[in-house]
Amino acid sequence: MRRWFTAFVLLAGTSTFLYLLWSFGPLKVFNDLRGFGWGFALVLPFQLLDHALNAWGWRLCFSPEAARRVGFWDLVKVRIAGDGVNYLTPSGNIAGEFVRPAMLGGDLPMDEKVTSVFTAKAAQAIGQALFILLGLAYVLLGKVSTFEPAKLAWGATGVLVILFGVSFCVWALAHRPPAWLNTRFPKLSAALAPVRGLLTEYLRRHPGRLAGATGLFMLGYAWGALEIWLIAHFMGLDLPLSSCLAIEFLSNLIDAMAFMVPAKIGTQEAGKAAIFAGLGLPPASGFTLGLIRHVRELLWAGGGLAVYAAHERSSRR
Repeated sequence: MRRWFTAFVLLAGTSTFLYLLWSFGPLKVFNDLRGFGWGFALVLPFQLLDHALNAWGWRLCFSPEAARRVGFWDLVKVRIAGDGVNYLTPSGNIAGEFVRPAMLGGDLPMDEKVTSVFTAKAAQAIGQALFILLGLAYVLLGKVSTFEPAKLAWGATGVLVILFGVSFCVWALAHRPPAWLNTRFPKLSAALAPVRGLLTEYLRRHPGRLAGATGLFMLGYAWGALEIWLIAHFMGLDLPLSSCLAIEFLSNLIDAMAFMVPAKIGTQEAGKAAIFAGLGLPPASGFTLGLIRHVRELLWAGGGLAVYAAHERSSRR
């Protein structure tokens, strides 16, 4: 069933991409890409700061004692590898989280690594949800788009559901499991016990670090607005920063709703085209901008997957 669902999603995404490419005109899209030119050389390394912010947020998800025992650039490398696995595999952005603790070196116990990964994933999800909600409020109150408020309200409702679900999972894992869980899944309950203890201690002793991690993940998402501005600049589009922020807010909303689509096939370009139309901008330019960002994401994801493959090869040796 899962295999059929993945195949359907890939087919739907590819069909959407090809339809939009044909609608906007392959020659026009090609000319826009050619006009972008060497700007790609600046856009490609732009993502490094985003990875650094995310790694810093992950570092805060360790206790202060444990954080001193992990190297910052090791965290950056593992973040890149995990993101590559998440991006290129149909796992709903989950598979990469299993990669991170296994790749992380140092002398930390595995339970501490797993706890930090779970905490960082929760902080990132909460940070993205808060970023989207603040953005939707900005889009509605600033009236910078022509989207119907009802549609944005439905999007906000979906993000609130995700925010509630993530918060509930953190709360449930940090508390004593119900008796039926111990009875039906004794091995799982025993395996989670050390992680639950470490998570409970972390939440009790370091709420400020969790808030800081959430803020850094939010800052990483906001950094994407500057990338939007940079791509638009090299495309010859004079976009104010307020429009770039609106584009990034709405892009994250689409990403959150379409998290099951591997490699964002079709959703990146279609989403940008729809957002540009809603902001009163040329949809064809949005399609090209989405395509440029998609290429950048694929290159970074491929690099991350290569880092993971090299680590696995070294481990087997």
